[in-house]
Amino acid sequence: MEQVLSEIWNITQPILRAAVCGDAISDECREKLSPQTLKAVYKFTKKYNIAQIAAFALLNDERIEIDGEVEAAFKKSLFLAATLCEQMDYEYNRIGKAFDEEQIPYIPLKGTVLRKYYRESWMRTSSDTDILVKAEDIGRAKKTLTEKLKYTLTGGTAHDISLSSPGNIHTEIHYELIEANRAAKSSKILLNVWESSAPLGNTYCYAMSDEMFYFYHIAHMAKHFENGGCGIRPFIDLWILNHRIDFEREKREKILNEGGLLKFAKACEELSEVWFGSAKANEITQALERYLLNGGMYGTVENMVAVQKNQDGGRMQYIFHRLFLPFAQLKNIYPVLKKHKWLMPLMQVRRWIKMITSGRMNRTVWELRSLNENENENSEMNELLEKLGLNNKK
Repeated sequence: MEQVLSEIWNITQPILRAAVCGDAISDECREKLSPQTLKAVYKFTKKYNIAQIAAFALLNDERIEIDGEVEAAFKKSLFLAATLCEQMDYEYNRIGKAFDEEQIPYIPLKGTVLRKYYRESWMRTSSDTDILVKAEDIGRAKKTLTEKLKYTLTGGTAHDISLSSPGNIHTEIHYELIEANRAAKSSKILLNVWESSAPLGNTYCYAMSDEMFYFYHIAHMAKHFENGGCGIRPFIDLWILNHRIDFEREKREKILNEGGLLKFAKACEELSEVWFGSAKANEITQALERYLLNGGMYGTVENMVAVQKNQDGGRMQYIFHRLFLPFAQLKNIYPVLKKHKWLMPLMQVRRWIKMITSGRMNRTVWELRSLNENENENSEMNELLEKLGLNNKK
């Protein structure tokens, strides 16, 4: 399976590079594009939600013949991406106008900011629109969206609320950027996001400083890496951030170092240059690539368990922390603990009951079954985490 993934990726990579960087698809790659291979490329890129990027390169290369079924699938991916982009931009503008009227400061996040730097904005799709507001404004933001714009509340965590527009476009309103005890020391840095942001004109829309936006992108990647994988798209974003905008490297590296993510950032930057630039692969980029390709777009339980078992210090420690969640993580699930830490035993029990009644216990059992004592695998994962600067024992 790993070999098949690697073979498909080796063909897909130059196609994505051509689309992202504006190069022509290499002759070596083009000669391998049989009807069966193109079908495999479509399935692979669809799985990683980047089919529209591959389509842009393939459909604009007159030297490449694509059979009707696969051509239709790629064209459909373009149409859906462009349509979704228009719908999301429309809803974001509605939200921005409403927040301005209600005098609610807000910061656009992730794809909402990044897509304008792509060759075509619809290349950078996302499942929802992410916006940050201040914690004290979350109630007003929720009321504005549900009452003024007729959004429907669909869920929420200790860090955000999820809503859906009348047209079924999803939005997440964040009031914290990342969970405590995740992605090195990133939470401490991200607490200062408002202080490092500035208003755009005479609106209540704020923009992060370049170094804070970059740090948040890396921290988000690290969080998903610890959860089993972060896919390919964040590395395209990373290449874009390093090639399409002006920045001061010293400022970026300073904040990354303070947040304990400089090693991870440098490794990810190297891999983005291997994939979309002209850099040569090395031992760490090859190990990182294997982990990411095996993890798919959203990560796998096996990858997550392998990472967290090493961070916890071994199999038994992982099981203990999985059953008895540390306070830093439990308070994110039950915010009442921030003021009443003495309720922690009751919240642990409440969490166990919820796991059983919601069916999440099956996932936990799957995680525990994924544990193994393969010394070679443990050693390889420990070495990778060490090189990435993520081997922080809990």
